[in-house]
Amino acid sequence: MSTETVREYIAAQVAPNLPDDWKIDAGIPTLGALSKPLLWIEYTAFEPLPEAPLSSIKVTADLCIVTNLTDERKGEDAADEHVAALYEAALSARTFYSITARKAVFADTYFGWRLSIQVATTNPATTAPATEE
Repeated sequence: MSTETVREYIAAQVAPNLPDDWKIDAGIPTLGALSKPLLWIEYTAFEPLPEAPLSSIKVTADLCIVTNLTDERKGEDAADEHVAALYEAALSARTFYSITARKAVFADTYFGWRLSIQVATTNPATTAPATEE
């Protein structure tokens, strides 16, 4: 049984597919002046997983990717290729229940993406796989 958090699990799954200079921060940052792209994972939902046993939970977390560019066109160009590769790698790994990607603007200034990742578990604090009772 795994005792890592869902955030740690998602980070471990996607980290090998990130560009070398992109690192996932441990917490949700306060966005000020950015000198490089910034990434973090935030929980967005916990809900029952209807097609699994009653104790199963679907945890949704967003992998937020923010460029350091304030020009939306340049920010989009800088992020799109990497985000598309990351999305494809996450899908092909088949370790997540579901994954979607949508563009976003953070702090009314920085262009970025939110990859909404769902993980099936029996405990929101860990990635213990959902099991039948």
